[in-house]
Amino acid sequence: HPYRSNWLAYEDVNTFAEDPKGNLWIGTNGGGLIHFDRNAQTFHTYRNDPENPNSLSSNVIVDLCIDLRGELWIGTYLGGLNRFDGRKFNRYLPNPSSPNSLSDNEIWSVFEDSEQQLWIGTLGSGLEKYDRENDRFIHYPPGGMNSVHSGYIMAIDENIDGNIWFATANGVDLYDRASSRFIQFYSNNEANSISSNSTLDVCCDSRGLVWIATRDGLNMYDPVTQKITVLGMSDG
Repeated sequence: HPYRSNWLAYEDVNTFAEDPKGNLWIGTNGGGLIHFDRNAQTFHTYRNDPENPNSLSSNVIVDLCIDLRGELWIGTYLGGLNRFDGRKFNRYLPNPSSPNSLSDNEIWSVFEDSEQQLWIGTLGSGLEKYDRENDRFIHYPPGGMNSVHSGYIMAIDENIDGNIWFATANGVDLYDRASSRFIQFYSNNEANSISSNSTLDVCCDSRGLVWIATRDGLNMYDPVTQKITVLGMSDG
């Protein structure tokens, strides 16, 4: 049963998501999952119970995603992926005997695109896509054929053209939906390249511009002109 209180039970917060009712799901760095009921102004805490396989698999939560069905997907550190339907936590964990299982139990990013496809970024094994119909994971390992170019997927977002962008530890990968191909954007000390291969975040705005946060400045990519603008501290 969740622990209920009128205050936040754990102050080290990694991520949060807002549901259609305006309530908040809060992922903490060791204190489990906290639900804030906006109307009642109360907090409910869900934690791992070693004796309950339907409980949260890890108390360290890195990312949260509420899908269009209203279910909560929880990316954890060392606990794989969880799906919470409001009653129990369904765990997705690596299984060496099942090649269609999740590839890594360290999850860093979870994102549902406009076609209700769930993309999962791991902290070492690359990218995963969840096949809902067949309850299996499609693997995109680092350096694989038509795949991402890094095992570390830091952030995921979708542009207005339907293409998916992935910030990684080795540049940015674009999944071109029309061709079903991955295209890499990386730093090569040439004009019109990103400023650093160590990318931390990616955000696609309403105009179709792609903003890429790196360890060496902010980059803006315009898919129409195919130009990259690098913004540093001197740009204000």
